[in-house]
Amino acid sequence: MTRVLGTRIEPLRAVAERALLVSDLHIGSDGGAALAHLRWAIAAAAAQRATLLVLGDLFDSYVSRAQVRHGVWREVAGLFARAVADGVPVAMLVGNRDFLLGDEFVAASRVQLSRGGLRGVLGGVDTLLLHGDELCQNDLPYQRAKRWLRQPWLRWLARHLPLRLAFAVAEKARRKSRMVVATGDQTRFLPSRAAVAAAFGNGASRLVFGHIHRRAHGRLGGGEYWVLPAGDAEAIGVWLAAGEARLVRLSAGGDLTPEPTPPECPLSA
Repeated sequence: MTRVLGTRIEPLRAVAERALLVSDLHIGSDGGAALAHLRWAIAAAAAQRATLLVLGDLFDSYVSRAQVRHGVWREVAGLFARAVADGVPVAMLVGNRDFLLGDEFVAASRVQLSRGGLRGVLGGVDTLLLHGDELCQNDLPYQRAKRWLRQPWLRWLARHLPLRLAFAVAEKARRKSRMVVATGDQTRFLPSRAAVAAAFGNGASRLVFGHIHRRAHGRLGGGEYWVLPAGDAEAIGVWLAAGEARLVRLSAGGDLTPEPTPPECPLSA
């Protein structure tokens, strides 16, 4: 295992000649457009015989391990389990909203779940996948809170909360997060140039991440990076095949429509 900016990097289970990547679907209890976009992504991966990768924040919140037995969380696990059974490999990262996903979700969904990052050969290129929050090094309040919230004892306590109490705690945390995001210097939420350079420092040629909810593409040093927008707001993914990457739009029929190459991501100092 290697680490990038404190994030443990795990290997993908297999080389994928074709891969579809989505991020930040933020699926809530009502499912809504986000759940539809996930269905479209699964259909596209199946049609293209591709690996599907979700780069964190699949759910708007996930606290208690009991959630996977109820509602939309059970439905999503079932969607993944059927996709895997039909020959579509699925791998996903946890994000800042659903970092408490655990073995109960893996058992129900049959996905490869990483609590850090993933690295493997995707579409012929050595590719590093991150959620992206570790790249926002200038967001100091968040980085401090992340270290505190992910302590093993606190994770254990949260995951064993009764379901109703877990929902109340999650909603309070989301309200506080929205207030914090709306205040202060907004540039602190951008990835830092030093952090992106550190991500490429492990030798990967391509970096893909989400978290900042914007379409972006650029190069730094000898590496190429792609940033995914929020998948609930836009049915957009990154398609990797034959050594190339491109932004694509998902549709209900499982088709992938090429999108224009997005602008370079602004990086903070």
